Order: sequence, then structure tokens, then C-alpha cells
Amino acid sequence: MVEFLWIGSALGAVVGVLHGIYLYRQQSASAPANDPTRNRAVGLYYGLWAFVLWTLFGAYVLAFWILGAVAWPIKRLVSRVVRSDRPV
Repeated sequence: MVEFLWIGSALGAVVGVLHGIYLYRQQSASAPANDPTRNRAVGLYYGLWAFVLWTLFGAYVLAFWILGAVAWPIKRLVSRVVRSDRPV
């Protein structure tokens, strides 16, 4: 279980860095000409929060992704079996 938490946190950190960079770039690009440093600071703030939250909740996201990857084919299989029983 501890390994799962570490793996989820590591994957969350990677996604968090990518998401943080994306948010920083979006905020920096929309900087007004009269105060460009304000939006950079806001972008850095948003980026850091994205990194922290993705790292913190990365294990939960990984667990739900795995559950979804297992449940989705089962749901498709069950719905296919139920449809085949209906009269045409």
C-alpha cells in the first residue's frame, strides 16, 4: 500500500509540474503591457498550487483511474450481454 501511495504521488507530481507550467504560461501570456509581473506572479501561484494538489491527490487519481480501467470493460461486456437478450 505504501508503494502505491508513492507511485501515485510521483505520477501526480509529474502531472502537477506539467499542469503548473501550462497555467504559468497561460497567465504570463495574458499579462497586460502596464504590469507584466503581476500575471507572472499569479501564474506562479496557480502553478505551485496545481503541483501541490496533484502531488497530494495523485494516489487517489491513480486509484480511480485503475478502477475505471477495470470497470469500463466489464460494463461494456455486461451491456453487450443484456442487449443480446432483447428480442429484435
